[in-house]
Formats: sequence, C-alpha cells, structure tokens
Amino acid sequence: MADDHGKATQAAVREKNLTTALQLVLSGNGAATRASIARRTGLTSATVSSLLAGLIADGLVAEGDLAESTGGKRATTLRVDTERQVLLSVLVQPALIRGAVLSMLGDELHRFSHRPSAPGSVDDIRTVIRRLAASAASTGARVAAIGVQVPGIADGPLIRESVQLGWSDLDLAAALSGVVDAPIHLVNDADAEAIADTSADDGFGANRLFVSLSTGVGAAVIVDGVVVAGAAHRAGEIGHVPVLFGDDAPVCACGNRGCLEEVVSVTSLLGLPHGADLEAVDIAVLASASEARARIASGARILARALLLVGAALDVPNVVLGGASAELGPDFIGHLRAEAARHPVRAAMPLNFRYARSAIDQPFRGAAQHALQSTFGVSWSR
Repeated sequence: MADDHGKATQAAVREKNLTTALQLVLSGNGAATRASIARRTGLTSATVSSLLAGLIADGLVAEGDLAESTGGKRATTLRVDTERQVLLSVLVQPALIRGAVLSMLGDELHRFSHRPSAPGSVDDIRTVIRRLAASAASTGARVAAIGVQVPGIADGPLIRESVQLGWSDLDLAAALSGVVDAPIHLVNDADAEAIADTSADDGFGANRLFVSLSTGVGAAVIVDGVVVAGAAHRAGEIGHVPVLFGDDAPVCACGNRGCLEEVVSVTSLLGLPHGADLEAVDIAVLASASEARARIASGARILARALLLVGAALDVPNVVLGGASAELGPDFIGHLRAEAARHPVRAAMPLNFRYARSAIDQPFRGAAQHALQSTFGVSWSR
C-alpha cells in the first residue's frame, strides 16, 4: 500500500511538472529553452529534458530555431507544436451550430456552419464534430480536445438545463462520445465568452461581470481573473430572473412571465421570435427602426437596474457586454451608462461598461481555451 501511494505521488508530481513545462513553452512564444524552464521551475536539467521529451513525443511541443548565443553553445528553442494536434470548438445555438478547428495556439484553421433539423438536435452536433475532425485529419493533425459551448447550465459532462435547446439533465458528453477519440468538455456560452474576453485582457480589471445577450441572456462572474462556477455551476444564470411583473408581463420560453431574457435578449429587443437565427439578419439595420429603438432604450434601463444590484452584491464594478449585443451599436451601451449613472448605489463602486472585443472576431476561442485548460491544465491567457 505504501509503495502504491509513493508511485501515485510521484505520478502526480510528474503530471504537475509536465503542465508547468507546457505552460512555460506556451507562454514563451517560441523563445523558451530547456535551460530557461529549468531556471523558472528549479528542476534539474535532466528532469526538464525528460519532461520535454515526453511532451515532444506526445505531439504537444516541437523544437524550434537556435536561441541567441549567450557566450556558450546556442540552446534550441521550444514551441508549441501547431501541426500534429488541434482543438475543436463547437458553438450550439437553437437555429445554428457553428464549429471551428483551432491550432494549439488558438489560431482558427477551418470553420463550418450547419443548420440543425430541430433546436437541440444532438445528431446535428455530431455531424459538425465529424466534419471538423475530417478537416483536421486531412492535414495530418490529431484532435487533442473538443470544447462544446451551449446556452445552458454545464456541469461536467451534463447539461443540467437549457431552456433554449429543450434539454434537462442531458449527458451531452456521452451522447457525443465516439465521434472523435478526444476528451469533450462542455461550457456555458457566457462563461466561454468571458474566458475569451479575459484572455485578451486590456486592463479593464480582473473582477468583472460578463453579460452575454443573443437569443438568450446569460452572465459569467469573474473574480481575480477566474470564472466563478457557484455551488451548482449556476453562477450568472440571470436570464430567467423576473424583472417585470403582472398579467401583462411577456411570457418567456421557460413558462414564467417577465424574465430578463424576454426583455433584453437581442431577439426580444429587435422584436424577433424566440430562437431566431441572429446570423441571418442585419442586427444594425433592425436596431435602427423606431420601434426597436424604443425597445432598446427600455431594455437597457431594465438591464442597468438589474446590474446595479448584481454589481453591488458581488463588488464587481466592470461589466462586459458580449454575444450579439455589440451589433446594437453605441446607443444601447449609452443607455446603460446613463441609467447606471442616474441611480448611483451608495457605498458601491460605479459600474463601467464596454462591449466584448473577441465575441465577433474570434467566437471560437472561449470554448477552445476551456477545452485546452480542462485537458492539459494550460491557458493562452497566462
């Protein structure tokens, strides 16, 4: 028993050291060397060489050019291998499933879109994964991990609930297994967008609330740069909190009346039906119509009041708006700023707002980074 425990401890230490070495190669942007990793970790040169030999054999690290001379023999640089392994990122929405093949550095290599036969069709998700895997295989690359982003509560391999997709306690990871021989990691859409936005941090702060507005409404709470999961992986599930009351409050897809999602989702602000494909419409044009402008102003006021309470409760002063919200233009975020300034909360920090910068240009990075972190313990943001 003692011998087994010792072996398990040694394996755990080696696994931790492998993760540290891979992160240093990833963060080194092609300039890391065996000697620099030994200095950063305090490990012996022989141990570092052994670790890197394993990472190279696994197709995660490759040797690069010779480093600049420091007076002795020039060392060989190390880089993440972008040819032998790739990541798949899949974004599931009611009317559209999008996927991409990304390099281990997060560069998009191939993209594929597919309209599902019905909202929440698992077979259609499998089709997208299969097509992406075929694209990767055509270049000789192996799929290292798959990130699947969904509008719902992701709890390990399970989707506890997704109102938009009609799922409840669905073992999605099991339902998708067998398509590709790679680990599958599920992530809530707002959490994925928050991960991507935080990885491209611009000094907005390590404590922020990320609010994703598209066909639904979701949020992610980031404290000290880390997404907070909550007791039941439901932190940020604000979309179905009632904000309007009475018999004239609009009926939400969840069956309740006056939910935040029914008032401030982009589809609601534009007067579109539930689950509308936002990729198929010109949001900016629709937002310029007079009726839409009135809904946008009203929705912004309601959202701002809700966020004042959330921001004060969590002591999180920075709000990032993601999803399709940026396409609503400056008026929407202007209304939010004005309403928040109109009703300052005493003893709480004032709220700052900005649109997310990566949701439109790089929509697949969040789910891919979640898969990278979950599988290998490393991140592009470090």
